[in-house]
Amino acid sequence: MSLRFRRSMKLMPGVRLNFNKNSVGLSLGVKGAHYTVNSKGRRTVSAGIPGTGLYSVETLSSGRSARSTRQSATLPQSVSSGPPAPGLFAGKDERELNKFLLDIYNAESKDTPQEVVDKAATLKSNHPNLAPPANLITFLHGVTEDVVNVDLDALGKDLWDNRASYFNDSLVRKYLKGITPSAQITRGISTNEIYNVQTLGFIYAELLQSKGKLDEALAVLEEMNPDQLVAIAIADIELMDKKYDQAIETTEDIENEDDATGMLLVLRGIAFREKLLEDAAIECFKRALSHKDRSEGLKHRALFERAETYSRMGKKAMAVKDLEKIMVDEPNYPEVEEKLAALS
Repeated sequence: MSLRFRRSMKLMPGVRLNFNKNSVGLSLGVKGAHYTVNSKGRRTVSAGIPGTGLYSVETLSSGRSARSTRQSATLPQSVSSGPPAPGLFAGKDERELNKFLLDIYNAESKDTPQEVVDKAATLKSNHPNLAPPANLITFLHGVTEDVVNVDLDALGKDLWDNRASYFNDSLVRKYLKGITPSAQITRGISTNEIYNVQTLGFIYAELLQSKGKLDEALAVLEEMNPDQLVAIAIADIELMDKKYDQAIETTEDIENEDDATGMLLVLRGIAFREKLLEDAAIECFKRALSHKDRSEGLKHRALFERAETYSRMGKKAMAVKDLEKIMVDEPNYPEVEEKLAALS
């Protein structure tokens, strides 16, 4: 049996001094995101969604060589370590963009989405060359709630149609790479990758989906780099559009290897259920729940959909059991209380 020694001392909010057997380190950050440097020169940035088991870790320096390494970046938390400082010879536009980002992402004085949108509009008006980053920030914060004076549909279309131009802007490349927005793919799975073309696609597709523009949302997803999260988003829309055979085709040949493949099994199960193939649906949910190390978001979605299937099969006791498992961990999970009341 190996023994490990580690001790941590809080210096101030968000800053801790860490001791272990071989080094001393300093950790800065908030719940879900940390920057750490130790006496051996190792520097890392980590971010995750608390309680989900989903995280991203980037080793900026190993302390042994200058080579950078990166581990699996699945759904990091929506945080930023702060924009880079302008260089000595940076122009006025760059300095104003830096000041704007420091202002809107000031943890001590958080702006509302409307305030961010208004400040972005002022920035763009005073500095037309900053339209690319200002528009991207406007869309990012505007979709989080209803804001005035912004046509999000038109802005989203412009950003997507001209995405290469926007993300090739030198100041966008330099300053927006530290922003990791959250975009829900389906209930139980979100992505928090850096603000890039792929992330914009997920956000824009979600906006179109929320407005019932399913064909347009699918068109956006089909133009994105194909990966498991894109497949989840496509299957989710196919289910909304009652295209169950297509959803089954989208989710075929899936093994439960991680949260993404587990969610694909859940969506496959929903498609089978809606085709009245309840036994096939239950088998999909069973496979999705077969690994105990999956995130709570995935497990709760699988339990919820399995409970719905059991309810339709007349197996009320089994449905209640699954719903109560969710209640233990997440009492406010959507619709659980209503379904339990209906089954009692």
